[in-house]
Amino acid sequence: MDGEKYALTVRSSFSAAHRLREYEGNCERLHGHNWQVEITVESGELDSQGMALDFRVMKSQLGEILSRWDHKYLNEVPPFDDRNPSSENIARHIFDEMEGKITPPVRLSRVTVWESEDAWAEYSRPRR
Repeated sequence: MDGEKYALTVRSSFSAAHRLREYEGNCERLHGHNWQVEITVESGELDSQGMALDFRVMKSQLGEILSRWDHKYLNEVPPFDDRNPSSENIARHIFDEMEGKITPPVRLSRVTVWESEDAWAEYSRPRR
C-alpha cells in the first residue's frame, strides 16, 4: 500500500463585494462576486471507518472561514482591510487558516477560489 494517496474535495460558496486597490481597470471599482471555494485534502491512510476525513468536518471548517465574509465588503474585513482581496490572496488566506485545522496524517493539498465560472486562482504549498 506504500505510495497510495486519497484526495477529498469539498466546495462551498459566499457572496461578497470587493475592489482591487491600485488596479487600473474595472475591478478597481466596487463590484461583487458569488465566490466558489474548493479545498482538497490528501492522505495515505484511512481510519477504521474507511475514511481519510469526514466530508462533514471539511465543510464545517471551511464554512467557519467563509461565514465571516459572506455578504460583506471584503476591503473592510481583516485581513483584506490592508491586503488586496484578490482571488489569489483569498485562496492563500483560506489555505493558511484551513491548514491549522487539518491534523496528520491528512494534509491540506490546495485551495481553489472562483470569482466567476471562467476565472479562478489556486494556492498550494509543497509538502513540509
